Amino acid sequence: PDFYGNIMSNISYRRFALRTVFTYSYGNDVYNYQRSKLEAGSDYSNQTSAMLRRWVVDKQVTDVPKSYYGDPMGNARFSDRWIEDGSFLKLKTITLSYELPIKNDFIEGIQLWVSANNLFTLTNYLGLDPEFSSSNSVYYQGVDAGLIPSTKSYYAGVKFNL
Repeated sequence: PDFYGNIMSNISYRRFALRTVFTYSYGNDVYNYQRSKLEAGSDYSNQTSAMLRRWVVDKQVTDVPKSYYGDPMGNARFSDRWIEDGSFLKLKTITLSYELPIKNDFIEGIQLWVSANNLFTLTNYLGLDPEFSSSNSVYYQGVDAGLIPSTKSYYAGVKFNL
């Protein structure tokens, strides 16, 4: 990517606190391997609805080539057709907490909190998640193999200050 990073904020009002973490990446290219298999049109396996736009008749204007069983024209081979912009802005974490006003000999305070991860991602990427890693190897960087993306998760908790 051209640049990437985090944007963090912490807003407090009286006994409430709201913390957010956004992650972003701009200018990275991603090879959408899963899409290349689902839009190859070279065999009888399942295909995406993009194949409805495939070239069929002369003078047709489309971005999907004609499909042939066995792919004699080589339309399913590695191509920049499946390289996409992987730029994104993701709400990685949001946490809301409340401090209970309790002080005694044993407890200095109690904090109640709720948190959520991976709530939304803004991107034009057609795959499941532009923030992925199919392997730590340098050969797999920027290749989306269709693995399960980061899922949404929700937490709640109580923190005791003793």
